[in-house]
Amino acid sequence: MADVVIAGGGPAGATLALLLGRAGLSVELYEAKKFPREKPCGEGIMPAGVAVLERHGLRAAVGGRPLASVRYHGFGLTAEAGFPVRADGSAPVVLGQRRWALDQTLLTTARTTPGVRVFEEAPVEGAAVEGGRAIGLRVGGELRRGGLVVGADGLESPVRRSLDLESRGREDRRVGVRMHYRLAAGRSEPSRLEIFVGRGYELYAAPLPYNELLLAALGDWDALGSSAREAMDRWIGEQPRLREWLDGATPLTRLAGRAPVTRRARAGFAPGAVLLGDAARATDPLTAGGIAHALVTAERLAAVIPRALAEGDAPIARFDRERRRLLRAHDWLTRALVFLVDRPLLARATMRGMRATPRLMSALLGIGGGVAIQPPAPARASVTAAISAAPALPASSATDQNATLSQRAGSA
Repeated sequence: MADVVIAGGGPAGATLALLLGRAGLSVELYEAKKFPREKPCGEGIMPAGVAVLERHGLRAAVGGRPLASVRYHGFGLTAEAGFPVRADGSAPVVLGQRRWALDQTLLTTARTTPGVRVFEEAPVEGAAVEGGRAIGLRVGGELRRGGLVVGADGLESPVRRSLDLESRGREDRRVGVRMHYRLAAGRSEPSRLEIFVGRGYELYAAPLPYNELLLAALGDWDALGSSAREAMDRWIGEQPRLREWLDGATPLTRLAGRAPVTRRARAGFAPGAVLLGDAARATDPLTAGGIAHALVTAERLAAVIPRALAEGDAPIARFDRERRRLLRAHDWLTRALVFLVDRPLLARATMRGMRATPRLMSALLGIGGGVAIQPPAPARASVTAAISAAPALPASSATDQNATLSQRAGSA
């Protein structure tokens, strides 16, 4: 029996697995897909997530394109600001990186970590419960026992459903889609995270390595209409600067997505089990915090699990409360922005306010990017202490791997 069994090999599950393995625990991770694989995603790693990668020796392996600021366009106005400096005085950045490259790097690092076993193409059917307590995962009709069960299996989490933790709230009608492009040679390209706000939609342009660009769109289900591609083309046509960047660009991927973008569990844990990442809470990606939140909460959970294995569920309950407290300001900001983008007059007034007070805009970006979030003391004292002796992908390997993936996308 493993100390911990994890459903899901995305950023949350893979990061948790490798950190627990470095801390000396035995881990089994079950992932439904075969990596590398495409996944609709905003592909921006906000500063709090970049800081986690840095603390655990993973940033060079992940690679990505550093972006130091965010610029909003909307209703004839633009507003730009950088992120506030971190507590140690360093300048935070966003990383733009293809999701399959991030996932493959983290899962490969987990696989090569002593104590961690990774199983791909192993769909999890749910948690196995006996006497009101999770005792393992059901995988291919078999029981895989673990001292603690972790559901990091995404928005439609089978683990969450099996634990009866589904929220009964109203379904959100906001959806997202995305495409990738390779920009034409010699064409001017964005050097920051660019966000275009229009009537009923938001477009996110994230520069990526190898002259690639992610373009993601968010909006109400009705705004996409019967054809998401036609809606995307129409919205691009309303943004002159975006049209200029995409002039002569080569599409690399088909438009993908259109699923609801938010989900929240009724509770983030149950006896013997805990949810992580989107399985626990997926807020509207308008502030692009999903990957960062997965990395931050995986790090914090890794610091808690050794005590939970020794003491029972109380440390997991405390972790869930701390997670809600940690992300409260971000949730408030996200709800406020979603409210604004549906009200053009208020949105325009907000844009003017951000232009007039760059420091305020920077502070809001800091909330969205989690700049102020510090690592948990147990992580610094225990998990992080193992980094110097832990194997990691060399930066050159990740660079070669990501280049190969990029070439594969170009030929698809």
